[in-house]
Amino acid sequence: MNEDCLFTVGELAKKCGVTVRTLQYYDQCGLLSPSRYSEGGRRLYSIDDVLRLQQI
Repeated sequence: MNEDCLFTVGELAKKCGVTVRTLQYYDQCGLLSPSRYSEGGRRLYSIDDVLRLQQI
């Protein structure tokens, strides 16, 4: 996976017009889980996750 194509939860929220809380809720419910987590535990989303979010 290309590291340049990963978005933090805040970046993804802004890009897709949803709130950070919405993304956290989707993760909690299993609708949209991050592709990976940073070493510090931050959610990181890929381009595939962006496409999936657009379908939700």
